[in-house]
Amino acid sequence: MGRQPPLESHHPGPPRFVELGDRIVDPVFVDVEHGFDRDNLAPTIAGSPERDPENYDGDAFTWSVASRPSGSTAVVQYASTPHDGRDRYDHGLHNTAEFDPDEPGTYVLEVDAPDGTHELTIRVFDGTTRDEATDGIGGPGAVSAGGPPRVDLDGRYDPATDEFVVESNAELAPDSHAVATELEVEFLPHDASGLDAAAIAVEGTTARIPASALDGPTRLFAAPFDGRRVGVRDEILLDPENKAVSLPNRPPDWLDDAVVYEIFTRSFAGEPDGTTFDVLTDRVEYLDWLGVDVVWLTPIVPAWSPTVETAPGGPHGYSTADYFDVAPDLGTIEAFDAFVDRCHDHGIRVCFDLVVNHCGWTHPFFQDTIAKLGEAPEDPSQFPAIEAWDSDSEYFDWFDRQRGANGPDAAPAQTSFFGVRLQPNLNHGNLALREHLLAAVEYWAERVDGFRCDIAWGVPHSFWAEVRERVRAMDSEFLLLDEAIPRTPTFAASEFDCHFDTTGFTDTAHAVARGERPPSDLLDAIEARERDGFPRHTRLLNATENHDEARLAHEAAVGHRETPAAVARAAAAAAFTLPGVPMLYYGQERLITDHGQRREFPYAGDPDRADDIERDPYKRAFMNWDEYPEAHLDFYRELVSYYHDSPVLGPRADLVRAAYRTETPDDVLVFGRDAGDEKRLVIVNFAADSRRVDLRPVVDTTDRFTGRDVSVAHSDDAVTVEVDRLAVLPTPTLFDRGN
Repeated sequence: MGRQPPLESHHPGPPRFVELGDRIVDPVFVDVEHGFDRDNLAPTIAGSPERDPENYDGDAFTWSVASRPSGSTAVVQYASTPHDGRDRYDHGLHNTAEFDPDEPGTYVLEVDAPDGTHELTIRVFDGTTRDEATDGIGGPGAVSAGGPPRVDLDGRYDPATDEFVVESNAELAPDSHAVATELEVEFLPHDASGLDAAAIAVEGTTARIPASALDGPTRLFAAPFDGRRVGVRDEILLDPENKAVSLPNRPPDWLDDAVVYEIFTRSFAGEPDGTTFDVLTDRVEYLDWLGVDVVWLTPIVPAWSPTVETAPGGPHGYSTADYFDVAPDLGTIEAFDAFVDRCHDHGIRVCFDLVVNHCGWTHPFFQDTIAKLGEAPEDPSQFPAIEAWDSDSEYFDWFDRQRGANGPDAAPAQTSFFGVRLQPNLNHGNLALREHLLAAVEYWAERVDGFRCDIAWGVPHSFWAEVRERVRAMDSEFLLLDEAIPRTPTFAASEFDCHFDTTGFTDTAHAVARGERPPSDLLDAIEARERDGFPRHTRLLNATENHDEARLAHEAAVGHRETPAAVARAAAAAAFTLPGVPMLYYGQERLITDHGQRREFPYAGDPDRADDIERDPYKRAFMNWDEYPEAHLDFYRELVSYYHDSPVLGPRADLVRAAYRTETPDDVLVFGRDAGDEKRLVIVNFAADSRRVDLRPVVDTTDRFTGRDVSVAHSDDAVTVEVDRLAVLPTPTLFDRGN
């Protein structure tokens, strides 16, 4: 059969770039103990996915190794990952596969599919010094290899030579132990293209491709290697007919001026059972007044938690019962569409919370797999034991399983998200399950502007790569935001545009709020993104709160700082002025911790039971529409407005550790933002009272945020300013203090 575009065939996707020792595996246990990454080799769903497809036959896709490096004995494997000595249940369908390369070099895998045979190239790099460079793990003398290198592809057509010139813009990590001469870049075409890899001429870290070697628009991929670490791949699209290039692996342009606003959906009305899509529609005027650009709603699909009294964690909705409908307590799909339309009328985009690493216990497909249940427990938040399974159910293989029991449930028991039986893990090794989910992806992508993807590391990379291709084919400006905790740069490889930074920025902001760490540690959190290997073009969230974390003002109240509200404002100011995409969580702008109606702990009378809102009952509290501090709200509104108007804020301008003096380093954060022609010096004060800072005399002391002159003294070598909460000062130069 002739060559076909990837989404019209079963081709398994882009080439892979890995280090020797890395495995392409799909563990079925989604928890802290067993890692934060899943992947597999998977055929693409050809054409339009169906909502309820039949299972593919076990022999519909056959994987093999077509070529391998000398000395390799690696073979394609199925269900190869054990768990604490217990075998993973083998569903036997073998539509997807796993692979553990054992030699450096180039492997070519083949998958025989209903539409022909497709090849997939896997390039394995040999980090020859990795035995000594153990990233801080190892015995005496072990040293860190430093962070991985990065590429940021760009290209042009050269009419003089009739070639495409692709610049990798490769760079070592700031803490890399490699030297520039060791940095190399590997370029590989998509295996479904007609481009022969031998036609790619590489000079240093630049590639040249004759236009005559291309038979149509061609995707080219590249990854950097510094002799120790391989970096995140990037891609470029070469169009020989139009003599043009494009960069598919880039965030939408609008993201760089966007403020994200998260709503815990069933708390936004301000009272129990009050939120509906009609109520949300009425509140769009408020969102517009506040100035936000993207509204992210926590799950709106039917789910178990909103249907019970005092559900653990509140009515969070992360237990999907239907991927193609909205929850009846919120309204109808027509009412949701009206909400989206109202948002669009006000220039606000809507982000849908996509939860596909697990579903809910009440999902009819999971219920169909159960043959016999035990007695119903007295506690309504618990579920009966599963005494027998219906292995003949067409959905039996749609759920991850282990060979043995899991305690209450018989073998082969389902695995569950962090062991919570409410949320059985989905088996992304089953192509029919993937097709069902991709149909849901397309269903919602027709309605909304982006997806926030729950526990992205709980889903194979191969699935996310296909999601990106599908949604970008529908809308070139569609946003994909991952929740990957801890932050993982591999999700920037043609998968996600923007990434959570909970373990970096959010956790650091909370520690600063409690008075446990100095504000300057926020600069470390931002700079760590580069050391971790995040490409320059990808984006990370600067969030001080979200629905899974404690409210920052609450953290300040239980910590060592005075005036929690002032600390919350300072943390927000840092989030908006440091590089990244700023995010607000509903109610923080109205000081919900002082004025909102808290959610009650469902197990207050049982000291042996825990709940994720126990530590901070305001994290999902009811919105305080009637009572709030006006000055606090005005600060947030002014902060959003200033962010939009400033020429140097946002993700693009460089971060500089500017020169300054202060007697209160535990209270004050000072840094520079350099956008070339425009430069600013930013001061954020976390203390209850104003603080003084000495700056270089060239700094303009007229604060662009408030419009006031904040200078209080001058000397031969410095100007002293006094800052209440935030000051943004123009400066002709920025003197970098270094690290």
